[in-house]
Amino acid sequence: MSAPAPPPAPPAAGAQLATGGISESIEVRAAPMSVNTSSAVISSALSKQTSDAEGKGFGDFFEYKIKQGVTINKNQSALVPILNAHVEAEKVTLWSAGSDEDSDSEHHPAALRALWIHNTSGLTLDSGTFNILEKDTFAGEGILDPIHPGERRLLSYAADTAVRVTTEDEASQRPVTRVRIAKGLMITTREERESRLYRIHNADTTPRQVVIEHPAKEDWALVDGGPKPEESTASFHRFRVNVAPGSNAELKLEAFHRLDSNFALTNLNDQEVALLTDEQRLTPALQEAFGKVLGKKNEIASLDSQLKVRKQERESINSDQARLRENMKALKGSAEEKALLQRYTRQLDQEEDRLAALETEVADLTTKRESATQDLGQTIQSMALDEKF
Repeated sequence: MSAPAPPPAPPAAGAQLATGGISESIEVRAAPMSVNTSSAVISSALSKQTSDAEGKGFGDFFEYKIKQGVTINKNQSALVPILNAHVEAEKVTLWSAGSDEDSDSEHHPAALRALWIHNTSGLTLDSGTFNILEKDTFAGEGILDPIHPGERRLLSYAADTAVRVTTEDEASQRPVTRVRIAKGLMITTREERESRLYRIHNADTTPRQVVIEHPAKEDWALVDGGPKPEESTASFHRFRVNVAPGSNAELKLEAFHRLDSNFALTNLNDQEVALLTDEQRLTPALQEAFGKVLGKKNEIASLDSQLKVRKQERESINSDQARLRENMKALKGSAEEKALLQRYTRQLDQEEDRLAALETEVADLTTKRESATQDLGQTIQSMALDEKF
C-alpha cells in the first residue's frame, strides 16, 4: 500500500546527532516537498555519508527532495531523517566579550564549548535545536539558525568551566599624522589607538583551541603587524589561541581610528603652532604658511590696538568738552567770568582740532584694517598644503 508522506513536523525535537531506526511494514514514497523549517539530522561521527535528499533554494525558502522510499508500520509513525550528510566541524572553546564589556568589572563572560561548523553538505541546514553526543554521552545542546551551503558558523552548546579569560584595556592618542590646508581650513588627522590584552587560563588536563571574539568597531581597523584573525564579521574578529593543559596564554590586539579635526585658519594662534612644534610636525612649508597668516593677524591686531587708543581719546575729549560747557554756564555774572571764558574757549578750540585729527586718524586706520583683513582672507583662501608624517 502506498500513500503520500505527511508534511514534515516543526523542529520542536530539533536536530539529533544520531540516525533514527526505521521498521518495515508499509512502504511510502515521498513526493518532493518545499519547507521553510525542518529537522536536520547530522551524523555524530561526522563521517562522509550519502545525503538522503537533494536541496534547492527559493529565496528564504528551500526544498528537499527525498531520494528513496520510507517504510513504516501500519497505524504507526516515525521520525524520518530528511538530511544525513557530512559537514566539517571542529570542537573549540568560544569566548566573546561584546563591544560594551567593562574590562574592570568583576563579572567576566563565561567560556563556552562550541562547534565551528562548515556546511560542506551542499544543502541548507534548517533552524532548530541540536544535541551533542561525545562517546555516546550527552554533552550539551543548543539552537541553530539556518546555515547555508558553504557557510561557517560557531554553535555553542555548553559552558567550559576549565577556561577563564580576563582582559586589560589601554587607550592612547598619537601625534598628528597629516595636516591639510585648503579653502581657509586646516584639517589635522590624528590616530586614536586602543589595545586589549587577553589572558587565557586553561585549568583542564587537555589542551584547548580557544576562539576569541574581539569586537569589530565601526571605522576602526587592526594595526598592521599584529595577530591576524582567522575570520572577520561585521561584529567580530575571531582569533584562535592554542592553550596547553594547565597553562596560560596571552593575545594582545591593537586597533586604530583616524580622527579629523577642522580648524579655521583665521583662528590660528601661537598656541596652535606650538602644539605642532612640540610634536615635531612643523615642516618648512607649514612654517611659511603659518608665518604669513600670523603676520597678517599681528598687523590687524596692531591696527585694532591703535584704533582702540584713538577712540578712547575721542571719548575722553567729548566728556571733557561737556564738562567745560557746564562750567561756562555756571560762570554767568561772576567776577572771573571773562578770564575763565577765554581760557575755556581756548581749550575747547584745541580739543576740537584734536577731535578733527582723531577722526582723520580713525578713518585712515579703519581703511588700513579693512585692507589687511582682505589681504588675510585672500592669503588664507589661496593656501593649499597636504603634509603627511
